[in-house]
Amino acid sequence: MTIEEQPQQFNNTRKADFKSIYNQSDPRAYFEALTPLQYQIPQLALPFVNRILQHISSSAPSASPCRIISTNDGAVTTANKVKVLDVGSSYGINAALLRHDIDMDGLAAHYASTPKLSSREQIEADERFFTRRRSRRGQGSENKVEVIGLDVAPEAISYSLQTGLHAAGFTDNLEIHDPSPDLRNALRDVKLVVCTGGVGYVGASTFSRIAAAARASPSSPSELWMVTFVLRVFSFDEVAEGLRTEFGLVTEKVEGRVFRQRRFSSREEQRAAVEDVRRKGLDERGLEGDEWFWAECWVTRPGSWRGEVGELAEGL
Repeated sequence: MTIEEQPQQFNNTRKADFKSIYNQSDPRAYFEALTPLQYQIPQLALPFVNRILQHISSSAPSASPCRIISTNDGAVTTANKVKVLDVGSSYGINAALLRHDIDMDGLAAHYASTPKLSSREQIEADERFFTRRRSRRGQGSENKVEVIGLDVAPEAISYSLQTGLHAAGFTDNLEIHDPSPDLRNALRDVKLVVCTGGVGYVGASTFSRIAAAARASPSSPSELWMVTFVLRVFSFDEVAEGLRTEFGLVTEKVEGRVFRQRRFSSREEQRAAVEDVRRKGLDERGLEGDEWFWAECWVTRPGSWRGEVGELAEGL
């Protein structure tokens, strides 16, 4: 889910109302609305997510066996996997990019090619579509990626499960309450949290509850990593401070880099966003002043890690 779902979360901006596209039985309306605006942040985030996954995999010879909550019958498997939680996961776009040989342009073209299919037919076609595209890491790799979806939109989560994009999916609103027992179990051994469009809709409560559920025990240090892309109209300071004080996690911004999210849909939307970034003391010239929403990348790491985030992001 992106923050158009909750436009009131902006300090000043009244964003275009895309609320209707986030909870449908398939993503065709989502892509129809956002493709003309050149929505691209999931694609731009992918190299950073992959780099952190490479680091996690190289740091441990084998990912811990994990319990998987089945999309259908609660079956359990113990295959070695690197577990990723996608916060605000919507229809599973990040999972599609991460686990399959496809990009945003390919996804947009696919969904535009089937306007006459019923939702049921679309889901069946999409399951075949993703099955045909081999995993980026190959079926024989030692560490495979398993993506868990978290979004308050039940139809979007249902789609991601039926098409196999998510190994498990949940609609818990962690801004309001603690994780359900099923979600808490699914969060065990999660190594990486990804969020490419949720900040502004979710905040410190959600991230803290995830970190609490993901660590081995209440007294053990957190080994969690996070990659979060945050629009410049928002602050990530409260989230970062909560993760530091409660869990010893260190959050750093990837310096010198900004990332296009999408074009503004109107002059009003642009004017309001410019006012928001100015209020934060930021310069909009060449960024929001040029008709785009822009995001920054924040990497959250274990406090025990002694490397440099800048080195991890080098060359990306």
